[in-house]
Amino acid sequence: MPGETGRLRLARVLVTNDDGIDAPGLAVAEAIAAAVADEVWTVAPACDQSGRAQAITVREPLDVVAHGARRFAVTGTPADCVLLAAAHWLADTPPDLVIAGVNCGANISDTIVYSGTIGAALTAAHLGFNAVALSQAFRGPAAEADFAPARDHGRQIIEQLLMPGAPETTSARGAWSVNFPAARDARPIQGMGWARGAATGPVRPRAERVGSGRARFQLAFSRSASPVEAPDSDVAVLRSRRISVMPLTNERCDSAVFESATNRRES
Repeated sequence: MPGETGRLRLARVLVTNDDGIDAPGLAVAEAIAAAVADEVWTVAPACDQSGRAQAITVREPLDVVAHGARRFAVTGTPADCVLLAAAHWLADTPPDLVIAGVNCGANISDTIVYSGTIGAALTAAHLGFNAVALSQAFRGPAAEADFAPARDHGRQIIEQLLMPGAPETTSARGAWSVNFPAARDARPIQGMGWARGAATGPVRPRAERVGSGRARFQLAFSRSASPVEAPDSDVAVLRSRRISVMPLTNERCDSAVFESATNRRES
């Protein structure tokens, strides 16, 4: 993996997102990929697919439109994009890394359950690829989101996670969720911090009627309580002006409950 200068150098990186092919954060991710890879492939949703998690399209075909060399828009979800790229363009030359993002907004606490950015990274991990989900926190209107922290620190974080022998390296393979602090803050970014998702209570769904005539609803939700900001939570890490890094897994088993149930049965 190391290049001649000691920096990370990969043969091939796949880039995707959930905000769509024209999203400004995707261009930032492509620039980060180009800095670490000889070949960059972009396969992203044709339109905004936020909140789709790991959903896949199974009952209708996917349309593809080329947006340049090795750059394609797909009428599907972020997970569809990863699966299609792996099955079609990169079937014989798999990527060394999948970068999902850069998402417009942080993916922390309970939002990671719904995030299409996280879903793309988990789908890549399910296929055996290294994956990094990049998300940029911001203040103010989404249209004015500043991706400078992701742009300035993205390559370094990826190198810290993937370079053999780096202090932060814990495994040669894996998937990670990376959240960059908001740009508009007088305090400088204080490096990276390992994090776990901040705990929350149950969420309450809301359904707001839209327009008149036929039944149309806009879904939203509210939390029953604020996230618990333990020192190692992603919320607390971001508040401390550190880049939050959380290891991801496709494991759905509640290990604590499993161990408790198993121990009771065996005793």
